[in-house]
Amino acid sequence: MRLTRLAASAAIAGALATPLALTGTASAATGTGSAFGLAATGLVAIPQTPAVTATADKSLVSLPANPLIDVKVLHVTAKPAFARASVVDLEVAKAALTAHLVTATCKGGTGASNLADARIGDRRLAAYAAPNSALSIPVQGLGTVGVTLNKQVRNLDGSLTVTAIEVRLTDAQTISVSSATCSAGTPGRPPTPPPGHATGKPIPAPTDPTTPPGQAPKPTPVPGNLPVTG
Repeated sequence: MRLTRLAASAAIAGALATPLALTGTASAATGTGSAFGLAATGLVAIPQTPAVTATADKSLVSLPANPLIDVKVLHVTAKPAFARASVVDLEVAKAALTAHLVTATCKGGTGASNLADARIGDRRLAAYAAPNSALSIPVQGLGTVGVTLNKQVRNLDGSLTVTAIEVRLTDAQTISVSSATCSAGTPGRPPTPPPGHATGKPIPAPTDPTTPPGQAPKPTPVPGNLPVTG
C-alpha cells in the first residue's frame, strides 16, 4: 500500500511539473514596459530617476542633491508587457508627505498601486486607492495640497501609465512618485500584416490591364435571337 501511495504522489508531481516545463519553452510575450521612481517639474526639476525601458532593472540608494525630496531606496524594473516602480522611506517636506513604501505595478495593460504608512500632514493616505482618486488636503503653513492616488492614464498607443502618487503644490510644483507603464502583450510573434498594409498603404483595387485608367471596359456583344411576340 505504501508503494502505491508513493507511486501516485510521484505521478501527481510529474503532472504538475509538466506545465512549468512547457511554459519555459513558450515564445516570449510581446508588449512594452517602462518605469521610473521619481520625477518633479516646477521650481525644483528632477528628471525621471531612476528610469528603465524594455528589459532592465535598476536601483538607487539616494537621489541627486535637491531641496525637495529625500528617499532611502528606489527600484524600477521593466520587461515586455510589465513594469514596476517602488520608493522606500519617502519624505517631501514641502508637501508634508511621508511614506514607508510607494509601489506602482503595470502588467498586460492593467495596473495598481500600493502605499504603506503614507501621510500628508495628519491625513493618512489609502493603501489601495481606486484609480484616479483625487484629494485636496489643507496643510497648515503650506496651503492646499492636491493629490491623485493610483493615477491611471491610457496613452495614445494603447499603453497604460500608473503613477502611485502625484502631488501638486500651489506654486506649480508637481511631484510624481513610482510610475509604471506597460502595454498589453500577447504570446508569440504578432501576426504578419497582409501585403500592402506593412507600410500603412491601402491595398489598390484590382484593375483590367487592358483598360485605360478612368475608362469603363467596352461591352462584349452576345449573339442570340430574341423571341417575337404579338
